[in-house]
Amino acid sequence: MPVKYTIQHFGPGGMHFISLDAATAKKLSAKGNKRVLCRINDTIEIHAALMKTKEGMPYVMIGSKYLKKLKLKKGNVVKAEIKIDTSELQFNIPEEFAAVMDTDPKAKEIFNGLTDGNKRGLIALVNMVKSTDKKIERALKIAERIKYGITSPQKILKKEQL
Repeated sequence: MPVKYTIQHFGPGGMHFISLDAATAKKLSAKGNKRVLCRINDTIEIHAALMKTKEGMPYVMIGSKYLKKLKLKKGNVVKAEIKIDTSELQFNIPEEFAAVMDTDPKAKEIFNGLTDGNKRGLIALVNMVKSTDKKIERALKIAERIKYGITSPQKILKKEQL
């Protein structure tokens, strides 16, 4: 059932987020779960991490691309339904990335052996670009690089790696 939340913001240049009450956070983090699916204003679903501030306040970050899409900013009230993310990687896997992995068994084998965090990071690199051609290009580059042993999302796009 959707609940109303206010979009908040961490300091200058910081991220936007919605803070959760302790009971909701406890229910969502049962059995060590840290990944959630957040549906905002019955419009968009976000795969996100359940986070806590230094003071222990639970929150879910809302990326600027989602705020722009929904025309939201700090102080806006939204309806959000937040539940445990039970999808395979707790992330949207672009078709282009899946197709590249399906055509490169060696890259797919290496990718499947990575930690879930690294998998999400590599997929995020593909999701960062908008056009289908750029997504395919980036997925091919990732496939090539992981076969050379470069599996860190922070290093995978650097030119001097090979």
